[in-house]
Amino acid sequence: MLKLMKLEIKKYKITGYIRNVIIANLIISGILFMVIFASKADMEVPFSTYNDAVLLTGTIVRATFSIFAAVIISRIIIGEYKSKTINIMFLYPINRKKIMIAKLAIVVLFAFTSMVISSIFANFSLYILNIFVNFIQVPLTQEILVKSLINIVVYSAAFSFVSLIPVYVGMRRKSGSATIVTSVILVSLLNSGNSKNSLGTIIIIPLILAIIGAVAAYLSIKDVEKVDVLNF
Repeated sequence: MLKLMKLEIKKYKITGYIRNVIIANLIISGILFMVIFASKADMEVPFSTYNDAVLLTGTIVRATFSIFAAVIISRIIIGEYKSKTINIMFLYPINRKKIMIAKLAIVVLFAFTSMVISSIFANFSLYILNIFVNFIQVPLTQEILVKSLINIVVYSAAFSFVSLIPVYVGMRRKSGSATIVTSVILVSLLNSGNSKNSLGTIIIIPLILAIIGAVAAYLSIKDVEKVDVLNF
């Protein structure tokens, strides 16, 4: 399985997305900084505690990289079916399901890693900014730090599997665009409202959707041994 994943990563140059992740992080941090400075000038800071900061940054980061995951799905799964290049891989003496699971695992790992690292980077950036601007009066304690890290890991794990839901739609519609649009709709629904009261912050909802994502991924590949690629 790991060898298959390495081959896929090398084949599609997934490591090249690291540059895109870095750019996205810089943009996210830049937007947060502008919001803080603008709010500070109006005496209306968007959050006053580190818990609120984690909620806000988490919402933005998860939305961003859920869509990133959909783009990768569109490229390494839907795109291969549409171009029929998946036939080449299916000629290998390897179970088709293993090939598809390897692809899905890449998507999940990319989404999870990107969300965790980006959330930590965004919050660290805010911590450094707070030293100079002092928009959060509450001190950062070890308890808050540990709770925030647990929050980041749990939500990132859940949303990385939620990112698999578009796979089912993309395979059914035979469209990469449908995959990305489905992801955008999911992100919009989960993050509508403010960061404190959005559906995505109610942990049970992302967990339920994560299970749905895993089931959707399974349903997308369960008949891969029987389905003729030429009919895609």
